[in-house]
Formats: sequence, structure tokens, C-alpha cells
Amino acid sequence: MIRVIYRDGKEDLVTQKFLDILLFMGEVQMFQRDEDWAVVGVDPLRAESRQLFDGQDRRLHQQVDLAPLQMCC
Repeated sequence: MIRVIYRDGKEDLVTQKFLDILLFMGEVQMFQRDEDWAVVGVDPLRAESRQLFDGQDRRLHQQVDLAPLQMCC
């Protein structure tokens, strides 16, 4: 779990996935990293660097056309 401080000053513990959502929504003022605190808008954030990725997205799957199922009986 990751300790966060919201913009209203309240503290919380959240999962990494929820932290990503909160960062996207602009709800977090700072969050604790391994050794220090990251201040949103001051420190570089991984979420920002993800948008700059210019490589092939390996998560995309090729679409396959399937024949309709034949019902018997």
C-alpha cells in the first residue's frame, strides 16, 4: 500500500492502481515513495512518462474473425 496525502490534507493508504487513478484525476498532493515523498507538479512522475512511450504496444491483440457456431438437433 502507498501512503498519499490528498489536496485537502487528508491521508490515506491506497493500491498502486488506485494511486494512478487519483493522479489522473488530480486528487493527490503528494505520495510516499520508497525513500522520500513525491510532490505532484514538482517531482517527475512515472504516470507522466507512460504517455511519452513511442514503442509498439504489445498489449494489443490481433482481431480474429470466427465463424458462427452451428446449432444442431
